[in-house]
Formats: sequence, structure tokens, C-alpha cells
Amino acid sequence: MNNSKFCINATNLHVGGGVQVAVSFIQELSCLDNLPTNLSILVSKEVHENLLMLHCDLNRFTSYEVCNTFGITVLWSGLASKLKNFDVVFTVFGPLYLFLLNKVSIVGFAQSWIIYPNNEIFKSLPLINKITTRLKFFLYSIFFKRSNQLIVELDHVKKQLVARGFMDDGKIHVVYNAINSIYLDNLRWKPLSHDIQKQQFAIGFVGRDYLHKNTNILPFIKKLLLDKHSVMVDFYVTFNPSEWKAKSDSFRQSIQNVGVLDVSQCPSFYSLMDAVIFPSLLECFSATPLEAMVMKKPLFASDRGFVRDICGDFAYYFNPHDPQSAADSIAHYIHNVYGRDDARLSAAHDHVINFSNPRRRAEEYLAIMQSAV
Repeated sequence: MNNSKFCINATNLHVGGGVQVAVSFIQELSCLDNLPTNLSILVSKEVHENLLMLHCDLNRFTSYEVCNTFGITVLWSGLASKLKNFDVVFTVFGPLYLFLLNKVSIVGFAQSWIIYPNNEIFKSLPLINKITTRLKFFLYSIFFKRSNQLIVELDHVKKQLVARGFMDDGKIHVVYNAINSIYLDNLRWKPLSHDIQKQQFAIGFVGRDYLHKNTNILPFIKKLLLDKHSVMVDFYVTFNPSEWKAKSDSFRQSIQNVGVLDVSQCPSFYSLMDAVIFPSLLECFSATPLEAMVMKKPLFASDRGFVRDICGDFAYYFNPHDPQSAADSIAHYIHNVYGRDDARLSAAHDHVINFSNPRRRAEEYLAIMQSAV
């Protein structure tokens, strides 16, 4: 890296998969024997707390600082002054809301609404929401396009960006996402804060309650399983208090919430589940399918290309707009497959290991940063 100064910026990541990617990346960096010099880290409080729980050696870096930024307020947060002395800044997931950063800016891109603007969710929104959504992602696009290079997690994202004329092909790198290495070391798993008393077949959902996650389908699936298939299941979600409060009374009466999980608790949650559900309508990438498979849990997932690109034939697919489709898939599994699919679950686990790994991802991120100077 010569004398160039490099910074990893994760100050804007506070919830969801972005936090997990940043934590995994920084943790892997701290374990590298040939860790480059002049490498500094800026992280949010949430990323920092997860790194502490994993006992990450933060002294390996030239400097390390906790600094929270939130959306467009970055413009007057003082972050620009912190970044001005670095030659390359890698923002793990953007956009990076800065105008005057005269350095090489590499930004992780995971905004599916930008590459699929006329998606099925958008079409169902009221007119005023359509307008505000368009404006929001237009703003995102402005700042993403100010980046010198983008990193995406799957090939379909790069293809869409290039096809839409968003950025030149040579400036977009594909680095596959990966599970956190903690999934392969059960000694590092932490117990849940919320006690789960399983009474019947348990299906878990891990993630935030964003509109595109399509979680409102869960109570309907549960009712259809009981009414049409005489199958009783419990669904568990991981919503924060405001997300849980915003759900309808019927949703809260039907579904159980264990609250937000930190990275070290996620494997414990998966281990308590009999299966995992992923009903999402729109993604660039999600680690949930990989995590479910590496934990050897059957995965019921949306029949969408962004899922099939990750899971191949190892998921049980359903139409995410049709609760009956999901109920039929789950009931068929419970009646005909459950307890007799060890070989398939082991094959799915191996598929995840071969798909990517956190060390390789960290090394690829570093190589991109090095080549940027």
C-alpha cells in the first residue's frame, strides 16, 4: 500500500445486514497476518458494540474511532474533516453524502429500488408515496454517482447498473457476500435475551420490517397452515420496538417477537428454529438465506431471481404474493420431508461454504482499495 492512507467508513450503519457485513469485514481484517499499514477505521456505535462482543482486536489498526452519522446530516456532521487526509475511503454501504471529498471514494451499493425503480412494491404505493420515493432514490443516485467505484454483491446488480447507464462497467466490482465466521464457531455464540419456549414447529424470520420484506404475509400463512393442512406452527421475528408497535393487533397476536439480535446472537436464534422463512419481494442481496443454509435449516423463500442466484435448488420456493403457496410448501415439508432431509441440508451447508467466505471477501475488498491508488 506504500504510504497511501486508507479509511474504512462504517459510520452510517446502524441496523440490519449492513452492520453484519461491516462487523464481519473488520473482524476478518483484524485477523490478517499481513494487515496493511496506514489503515484506519471509522464505525457507528452499533458496529462497535458488535465488534466488542466478538472480542475483535481493534488495536491492529492505525486508528479506530466510533462516530455516528445519519443520512443526509453527514453533510454537516464533521465527517468530511475526518476523511480529508485519507487517499482512499471505502464506505462499506452508501450512499456517502459528501460533495467535497477529493479523494478516491469506493462505496458499497445495495439499493435495489435504484436498479429496479418500477418494482411491484412501487406500483402499489399511493401517488404521494410514489413521488417521495422517487425523490429519495433520486437523491441517493446523485451521491452514489459521485463515487469513483462501486462494490456490489451479486452479478445481477452490476448488470442492472451498467444497463441503466449508472456507471461504467470497469468501475463496478462484484464481491460476493458471505456469512460471518461466527457461524462456524459455536463457542462464540451468545444466548438470546428473550427466552423461547417452543410448543410446536418454529419458523424464524431475521431482519428489519421494511416494506419489501413482505412480513405481513406471515399471519395469513399461519392461519392457512392450520385451516387447510391442520399444521400448527409458530413464527418468530426480530423486530425493534417501533417496528413491533407499528404492526396490527392481529399480527402481534399471531406472531412472536424476540427483538433485535446482535451478530453473536443470530446463530443461537437460528439453532432454536425448525426452519427459516424469507418472503422478500425485492433485494440486491440478503445474507439470511446463506445463514439459514449454513445452520442446516430448511429455507422457505420467495421465488425470485435474487434468491435463486444465492440458493440454487436448496430452498423451498413459493409465490411471495400468495400465502397459500407458502402454506402448501411448508405443509408439504412438514408432512413429507421433515426429519428425513439430512443429506439435502448438509449439501446446502456445503453450498454456502463454497459460495464465498468472510476471509476471501475481506481480502477482495482490500485488493480493490489497493488498486484504487
